[in-house]
Amino acid sequence: MTTTAHVPLPDLILRDGTPVSTAFDDVYFSRDGGVDETEYVYLQGNGLPQRFTGCTRFTIGELGFGTGLNFLVAWNHWLETSTPDATLHYLSFEKYPLTPTMLAEALALQPTLKPLADQLLAAYPLRLPGLHRIHLPRVTLTLGFGDAAHLLPQIDTQVDAWFLDGFAPAKNPDMWNESLLRAIGQASSPQASFATFTAAGAVRRGLADHGFTVEKIPGYGHKREMLVGRRVTPASAPASIPSAPATILILGAGIAGATLAHACAERGSHVTVLERHGVASGASGNEAAVLFPQLSKRWKASAAWYFAAYSYMLQQLPRWRAAGLTVPYTQCGMLRLPRHAEEEAQLRSLTETLGLDLAIAHWVEAPNATSIAGVTLPTGAAYFPQGSWLAPQPLCQSLMQHPRIALHADCSAVALARAGNRWRITTADGSAHEAEHCILATAHDTALLTGEEGLKLHPVAGQVSLFATRHGSIPLRSILCRSGYVIPAGERLLVGATYNHGDLSCAVTDANHQRNQQEVAAYDWLNPTPIGGRTSIRATTPDRLPYVGQLDKGLWVSAGHGSRGMLSAPLAAEIIAAAIHGEAAPVTTDLLSAVHPHRFTHRSQKKIS
Repeated sequence: MTTTAHVPLPDLILRDGTPVSTAFDDVYFSRDGGVDETEYVYLQGNGLPQRFTGCTRFTIGELGFGTGLNFLVAWNHWLETSTPDATLHYLSFEKYPLTPTMLAEALALQPTLKPLADQLLAAYPLRLPGLHRIHLPRVTLTLGFGDAAHLLPQIDTQVDAWFLDGFAPAKNPDMWNESLLRAIGQASSPQASFATFTAAGAVRRGLADHGFTVEKIPGYGHKREMLVGRRVTPASAPASIPSAPATILILGAGIAGATLAHACAERGSHVTVLERHGVASGASGNEAAVLFPQLSKRWKASAAWYFAAYSYMLQQLPRWRAAGLTVPYTQCGMLRLPRHAEEEAQLRSLTETLGLDLAIAHWVEAPNATSIAGVTLPTGAAYFPQGSWLAPQPLCQSLMQHPRIALHADCSAVALARAGNRWRITTADGSAHEAEHCILATAHDTALLTGEEGLKLHPVAGQVSLFATRHGSIPLRSILCRSGYVIPAGERLLVGATYNHGDLSCAVTDANHQRNQQEVAAYDWLNPTPIGGRTSIRATTPDRLPYVGQLDKGLWVSAGHGSRGMLSAPLAAEIIAAAIHGEAAPVTTDLLSAVHPHRFTHRSQKKIS
């Protein structure tokens, strides 16, 4: 894992209408015509789009995402050629990813691709190291920001066609090193092909050494030659693509269970959800939740996880809304105020110590923070321009409204057992449900149900309080966080949340209201008397990272998301749904290890019967 979140900027200029890297003294696409070059070199060189015909799934791997031109051309052909139920998986790496502004300027030079380019720009992730999963119509784009030689070996995938695009080997030799060429060979399907604009001898020999036939053919435009080739494999049938499981059983209909159910249903599986109360009846039933990543003094696994989840959720919210789901959210920005002088020093140096882009977070002084918030603030703050809040319960209910999801409410699970190659859940009324895959999204009850002592889940109560203003309107325009959070939700403020390890009764108490009042005591426009509140139980783990992954064959867990469940659970759902359906993970193996349910060394070895 990288030691900071720093992702280097490209040195890009537009020269005579062509994007040029001044660092590598090379063009991003041909001056003779970018789209035509991609069509000839990468599509025709790999026998595409003819190979798309009849595919239910096809995977393209690319070195050098650049301006996204190759991706857009391939996606366009996929939409024209494949069947509506087929999915293109596109895996691409970029060490110097463009900013959204740079990307927009470069893609403006390709007006024929504007409808697709606009969708890519709307879903473009934060410039953070690692993998980013982007869902677009009939295509799943996985973008790796960082060194491909480091990232590619951390992805379990089988690529059918390679677009080896990076800058020329003479100008960017690191792109074509031995370890990367080896990784390409290891990540290739038996029927894999490649195409590249270069004809350099080192590339030709390297690809041949790692399992490809290599052929020179005429290049595009001023290029005299280029290389194409196919995987050299023993005569055997191509690797089969696993079909969607007939049924998946999920326990829990909070944000963890709802996002899991929706992600699996979108992939064609029929999902049964068991919930002992109603949808989002636990901690996911709060009126509002804040979306912002966990801050730390250095870039470590927890920071990498929550920032990755933050980037993913910022993409998911508009995607869900565009798909017709009810997604009540507001992106009003978030100000993280320091609690004391030492913390102020840490927040001031946040972008430097973590290596964050200024577009993700940066320090603002008190006058600027006051202007952003709309209320007078005593100090500056770390500002997250894309900080958001949402209403969890309507989102969970909307996610569950999928024709392939069957919800059984008031259904309390009492026993979990293996039944051959399937899992069986017995409920309090004596009924039983079975499925090949069972996913536990039951917060702190997960460890009780499995008997797995290695799952260290601790229940923690949290109370939120509702406040009204003195005169009806709320001047606060952004989310404020300090010890807790203050959310400007309509004509009320939602303030919270307390942490209580002792009282798990879910009672709303005056003592907890008073704790929350301390967050807003300085605001003279606020009515100091709470008008309501709610207490719920979250599940936490010792290292504050959730449990995400497989406990046993066919048995999965998404639990322990703590107070950041609305942020963390959707990425966890994508990880588990991708694994069940035979897709590459949306995060690297080192991040998967950080949240794996068996990550603690003193875990129980007890097997579920």
